[in-house]
Amino acid sequence: MIKRLFVQNIFLLENLELEFTSGLNVLTGETGAGKSILLDCLGYLLGKKNTRIEIGDRADTATLIGEFQFENNGVISQFLSEKGFAIDENLILRQSIGSNSKRRAFLNDLPCSLEMIRELGNLILDLNGQFEEQGLLNVKTHRSLLDAFGNLELNVKDIEKSWAEINKLKKLLDTEYKRKDLVENKEFLSKSIREISELELDQNELESIESRRDSLKKSSRSSSVILDTLQSLNRELVEESIMNAIKSLERLEKKGQIDDQLLIELFYAASEKFSQACEMLDQLREKSVDSEKQLIQIEDRYHAIKRICRAHNVELNQIFNLKGLLEKELESIEGVDDKIQEIEDKISITEEKYKKETSHLSKERHKFATKLDKKIEEELKPLKLELAKFKTDITKVGETRFGCDQVCFTTEINPGSGFKPLNKIASGGELSRFLLAVKLCFLGKKNRKTQIFDEIDRGVGGATASAIGKRLLDLSRHEQVLVVTHSPQVAAYSDNHVKVEKINTEKSTITKVETLGEEKIIREIARMLSGELITPEALAAAARLRNSSKLAS
Repeated sequence: MIKRLFVQNIFLLENLELEFTSGLNVLTGETGAGKSILLDCLGYLLGKKNTRIEIGDRADTATLIGEFQFENNGVISQFLSEKGFAIDENLILRQSIGSNSKRRAFLNDLPCSLEMIRELGNLILDLNGQFEEQGLLNVKTHRSLLDAFGNLELNVKDIEKSWAEINKLKKLLDTEYKRKDLVENKEFLSKSIREISELELDQNELESIESRRDSLKKSSRSSSVILDTLQSLNRELVEESIMNAIKSLERLEKKGQIDDQLLIELFYAASEKFSQACEMLDQLREKSVDSEKQLIQIEDRYHAIKRICRAHNVELNQIFNLKGLLEKELESIEGVDDKIQEIEDKISITEEKYKKETSHLSKERHKFATKLDKKIEEELKPLKLELAKFKTDITKVGETRFGCDQVCFTTEINPGSGFKPLNKIASGGELSRFLLAVKLCFLGKKNRKTQIFDEIDRGVGGATASAIGKRLLDLSRHEQVLVVTHSPQVAAYSDNHVKVEKINTEKSTITKVETLGEEKIIREIARMLSGELITPEALAAAARLRNSSKLAS
């Protein structure tokens, strides 16, 4: 509930502090005094849509501060806890508004978002009128309200569990069907595992295979060069030519035609060196041939490994783990048909359970809808809406986690006008009274909020106004109620009476508020009965009205 509201520089409210109590809080005063502006400030502070305020002419900024108490309201405490705000039972909400309408919000002096304020406001406050967006005028709330009226929440929770289980099983089924698609690759997986096993890989080989392959490629390329070199030398011809030269020289030596032995020795040395060089080239050629053979072997092995890697989109150094992964994948797809059948059986059982639960819940909703319609129509009669009809419209929709029903509260205000949703009611006064009747039927069925009614008694008086006051008082015994009224019959039921008055001076016009004691309450009720001239008869009538309301409460 709200305990205190402070307003600074909002329209005619220069510096105003207003205290509220539990029970029925009544705001009275002449038309234009600023009563509705105070409620707008409260709605604006709590982020309610369609509430507007204006900064006073003599100020650039405005401030709104509200102090709230949340005794026995776990929903609000849980909400604030989830948002990271630690509170006990009290909370101070502050908003500052600049001249450019820029707003800053603070919760217990900690900055918070306007979106959070709106969510919090929907838990704290109900603005009962044509602009109510989160309460009874929102069709989305009607199903949960009907369930609360019939104490069907546990039934809904059972359905939510079944719904969640069905969706969980369907996700598992989808996973298994994806695995089933892999069964076609079973032989491919088995073949890959066999190929990896047959390769008999070891870590050292993998680490060196690419460098060895590069080295052997280089050796292979040099082999052809060596072979060309050997062929171009024409070894036998060269050796034969040298030997022929040596023989010719030796014959000349014997004949004494040359006496230089060194020349012959040099040819012998050249022959020997040439032969050694050719032997070395031949050895290099043989090594190159061996390298080519090794290259062929390593190329075959390398490409076998790379083929497996490409097939499974892994790098060369990941092939060691690949076998284990493939074995697990092969194991997971074996018996997939049995797993699919098992899940489908569970889905079938759970869906049957869901259908039985939703069918039972739908019957219960129709049963309690009839009771609710009757109860609300009984409440409408003393509120001068005796010709109005109420009907809870339940239509079958697709399966949801709340069942298969869509619920909409409808009314026929005048005979023959046809049933329409609550938010289609044109008259603000009729709408407020209608919402009051509905709320009275849900006493104890909702989280406790502060209920605000602005001129709910518009267009009625006498016994009807008294009935409205009595029912507002009944509602206030469960939830704090704030009501702006021009009816003395309604004001007579107040637990806390605030008079709002506009004060005119030569320099300014301001609004002030006063919390009235018992004597002043009677005098204000007398003013509402007789006008500005308060007669003894009006005071006596006001006292009787006040006393009778106390007896009724």
